[in-house]
Amino acid sequence: MQSEQGTFAGKRICALGLGRFGGQLAAIEFLLNQGAQLRVTDTANRETLAESIESLSQYPGIKFEFGPQTDKTVMNCDALLVSPAIRPSHPCILAARKWDLPLLTEIGLLLDACHGQVLAISGTVGKSTTAAMLTDILRAAGKKAFLGGNIGNSLLPIVEQIQSEDFVVLELSSFQLDYLRQNQPAFTAAVLTNLTPHHLEWHGSAQAYREAKAVMFQGQNSTQLSVLPESHRHESWPEKAERVYYRVEDLNGEFPDWPAHDQNNAAAAMRVARWLGIEMPVIFEALHNYSGLPHRLEEIPNSLTRIIINDSKSTSPVATLAAIDAICAPTWIIIGGADSLDDPTPLLSRLIRHENIQGIAWMGPAGKRLAGMFAQQNTEATQTVRDNLSSAWRWCWEYSQRDHTILMSPGYPSFNEFLNYEARGEHLIKLVRETEGKTD
Repeated sequence: MQSEQGTFAGKRICALGLGRFGGQLAAIEFLLNQGAQLRVTDTANRETLAESIESLSQYPGIKFEFGPQTDKTVMNCDALLVSPAIRPSHPCILAARKWDLPLLTEIGLLLDACHGQVLAISGTVGKSTTAAMLTDILRAAGKKAFLGGNIGNSLLPIVEQIQSEDFVVLELSSFQLDYLRQNQPAFTAAVLTNLTPHHLEWHGSAQAYREAKAVMFQGQNSTQLSVLPESHRHESWPEKAERVYYRVEDLNGEFPDWPAHDQNNAAAAMRVARWLGIEMPVIFEALHNYSGLPHRLEEIPNSLTRIIINDSKSTSPVATLAAIDAICAPTWIIIGGADSLDDPTPLLSRLIRHENIQGIAWMGPAGKRLAGMFAQQNTEATQTVRDNLSSAWRWCWEYSQRDHTILMSPGYPSFNEFLNYEARGEHLIKLVRETEGKTD
């Protein structure tokens, strides 16, 4: 996983998508610093992308193009830098494949340049938490560990600092893995936390989604490790590496008060740590000290006599299912966002049977659709359909009582209203603070 400095010197690179945050900017700067010639194209306008454009102002040679993207967009370039959010069916991707243009991604560039031992974590849910837990364990054991990937921060700007004895823990989305097929990465360890059909509008089918996850294991060899849930013991996955399965029972009852999903995440992280030779007392101490991730079942401190939980990182129904199974108090829940093809049936069934759900505020296109499905099965539940998060919050606040819980666990992407799940979570915190100000 090494590359020579200047590999892209003089190469004409077309960056498909600039974006307002994350790895695409880091990848563009990485290529520019190697001497590449960059042409950046984005469907958004210059004003929308002003902040990102300004961050690249030290590179006067960049050419920017705004507006529709067609197969002509990728003409006269040597490679295409792709944001993983862009679907493989995009006309520019199809044109690049037709003309045998290399498809570059931030993660692919990182893996090529990285000297460290890369530990990959993926799955439908739990991958961020598992990656963060494993990083904490490694650091508690005195090892140098870098956390990156889909969790939000690019490691490309510091890749030269990473040494061969260091560890790089990467949370990888199915989009990122799909674009790594041509790289065939050989991860020191690869972990699948779980698997439920997700992002079907991007992948096209549950099988294609599964195949994207399998990319983690395809380039491994017998000296490396693959970790899967015990429930996958009899399922077919690439078996080139040493195979182990994780079980909650392996925690020896150490975290009895943790919700089931966090116990699963901890068990997965522990299996990797044990394979790396880290002792159990060190693992348990690190896990006991683990403080959780922002926007993932994060309790918001407040003076409103309510327990308010920000679970904005929940972007699939199965993640919301895990969240509601963790609650044990009367709860008002906010669900919905941009629609997707994920199956909501298990979530709706659990909502109907959950004794602590006091009311549901459905929001966005997904919420509107689910509200109709839910009403067909339960006409007595207290529920409302709202256009946005602000309105859903106000309803929950007005109807809830002292010591009740208000849980925002959307179960769907944020893109109908917000740039990303972080912005959605921050908006909830802002709404809480505004409500506090009105009740002082």
